[in-house]
Amino acid sequence: MDYIQCPVCGNQSKLKYKLKFNIYKCHQCGLYTSDANFDLSFQSSLELDSREIGLKKLRFENFNTIVKALKVFKDDEKRTLKGLEIGSGNGWWLKVCQENGIGCIGIEPEKAHEDYHKENGLNVYYGFYPDLNIKSEQGFDFIIFNDVFEHIRDLDGLLISLKKDLNDNGLLIINIPMSDGFFYKTAQLLYKIGIKSFLERLWQFNFHSPHMNYFNQNNLELLLNKYGFLKTTNIKLKSLDFSTSKERIKADKDISKLKAMVLTAGLRVLKPVILASRSDIRVFFFKKQI
Repeated sequence: MDYIQCPVCGNQSKLKYKLKFNIYKCHQCGLYTSDANFDLSFQSSLELDSREIGLKKLRFENFNTIVKALKVFKDDEKRTLKGLEIGSGNGWWLKVCQENGIGCIGIEPEKAHEDYHKENGLNVYYGFYPDLNIKSEQGFDFIIFNDVFEHIRDLDGLLISLKKDLNDNGLLIINIPMSDGFFYKTAQLLYKIGIKSFLERLWQFNFHSPHMNYFNQNNLELLLNKYGFLKTTNIKLKSLDFSTSKERIKADKDISKLKAMVLTAGLRVLKPVILASRSDIRVFFFKKQI
C-alpha cells in the first residue's frame, strides 16, 4: 500500500520508508506514521538491565524538570495534585512524584517492574488505558505520557477518554520524541545512503511496542487542538546522558559489542553538535478547555 490516511489531519500520507514496517509521511502536516503493531507477547530484543543503567539518570533529571514546571500550574499550595501516568514502565516518574509530594497513580500493561513498584509503594494498575476503569472523584489534575503517546494507534479514542478523565482546566502532559530532532534527521540521511538500522532503531521496530507515529510540534498541536486542548508551554529535555550512552546502546541485543563501541565513540565525538542541535525530546503541557 503506497498511501494511508493521516490520523492527525485526514489528508493523504505517502509511503516514505520501507523497513520492517512501512513508514508514511503526510504531505500536509508532516506526521510520520507506521503500519506497525503492538506485540502482546511482550517479547523483543530489549535488555532491561542495560536499558535501566543507560536511562535512569537521564529520566530522573528530565522528570524533575517536568515536576518543576508542573508545580507552576498548581493553584493551591496546600492541595496535593492528583495525577495519572499512562504507561508507567519502571515507575520512575511515579517515584519522582512521590519524592515531590505529588499524588500520581500509574497504568502499565506489563508486570516486568512489579517488584520495584511494590518495594517503593507505587500505586500501579496493570492493564491498558482506558480499558481499566480508573477514576478520580474530582477528575485528574493532570494526565502524563512519558515516551508513550507515540506508541498508541487509536489517537481519537484516546483523546476522547483523556478529556473525560481530566478535571476542568486539567493538564495533559506529553513527553515525546520529535521528528525534527538531531537523531531523527541523522537517521533519515543514513537511510538515503542505504543504512536503515538507525531509523529502524528509532522507531523501535525490533521491540514489542514500536512507534506508531513520530510527531513534530505543529502536528502535535493540531491534533490536540481538535479535541479542545490548548498548549500552554513546551520544554526542551535532554535526549542523551553521554556518561551512560554505552549501556543505552547495549540495551538493544541485536547490536554487537563492536558496533556498540563504535557508536559510543561516535556519540562522544558528536557531543558538541548534538547539544547545539534541535532537541530530539520535548515535553508539552496542554490545558483542557472548558
